[in-house]
Amino acid sequence: MKLDQIDLLTKTGDVHDYVMALWTDGPIRRSHQSGGLVHDIVDRFARLPRLFYRPSDQRLEWTHFSAWWGAILLCDYDNPHIRDLRYLHEIYHSATMPYAKNLSLAGLEEKNFYNERQASTFTEMAIYLECPDLRPLTFEHPIFVDRFLFPTEDFSKPDPTLISRWRNDRQDMSKGVFKELLAARAYVVEAPDDKIDKDDPQTIWLRRYGEQGQNWLNVWKDRYQLVEIAMIALAENTHNIGPKAAGEAHLRWLLSPEISGKTDIPFHTEAKLFRCNFDTLISLYDNAMSQSDMVAVKNVV
Repeated sequence: MKLDQIDLLTKTGDVHDYVMALWTDGPIRRSHQSGGLVHDIVDRFARLPRLFYRPSDQRLEWTHFSAWWGAILLCDYDNPHIRDLRYLHEIYHSATMPYAKNLSLAGLEEKNFYNERQASTFTEMAIYLECPDLRPLTFEHPIFVDRFLFPTEDFSKPDPTLISRWRNDRQDMSKGVFKELLAARAYVVEAPDDKIDKDDPQTIWLRRYGEQGQNWLNVWKDRYQLVEIAMIALAENTHNIGPKAAGEAHLRWLLSPEISGKTDIPFHTEAKLFRCNFDTLISLYDNAMSQSDMVAVKNVV
């Protein structure tokens, strides 16, 4: 974290205004402005004080899952609509992540991995049903949702039946279309090797989540409960002493020697350990994309 580029927001309206200013002019911003599903997610996100920050070491902090411990990394992409998806993904995590005291490692795995599946399904698939005009603005290469939403491979012709079904049950994502998308994505991630196309870049991209997840658990096995307890305290303090004092206390905790050591990166040790394994996994995807004559999208460093 660059200590001079941390924004602490403690009022609901300020969080909405800040996030609105992050979006580029496009479908995601319009959904927020018009009171659509993006607005609903941001509104849930804005119930607690929120931190936004620029990284002091982007390579380490890019894969650090800071949304879990209450902060959103500010970033740049050549394509601002893809940057919007990154922000939406992190905000969805923060808005919907549950926390629990005395949680076993198995409990953490179940809780956080389900939240990851939901966030990824929403920002990699469902958002395109919510905003069909977003798809031509994002990735030039095929993505997983194309198989469902654009069966003719024409982005101007989304499946009208699927769109209609989504609009009828989008307010309850515990059932209907969202559950179907969640299941379709989970099948690719969890299917036996002999049931998937190992030459399909999108399959490789999705299946990397499982391997990353196991590495993440190993990295965090000794200190995850610190995060769970602190985020519960943030919610309780917001109610008991007010969002400003609660947010300031949370930021002091993140930057304390117990959490950051002698660095300005909260949980620096965990960030470094996870990044090492991530580089290996992402290289497999990059190779698959190259073999298919496609280019993986990267953040701007």
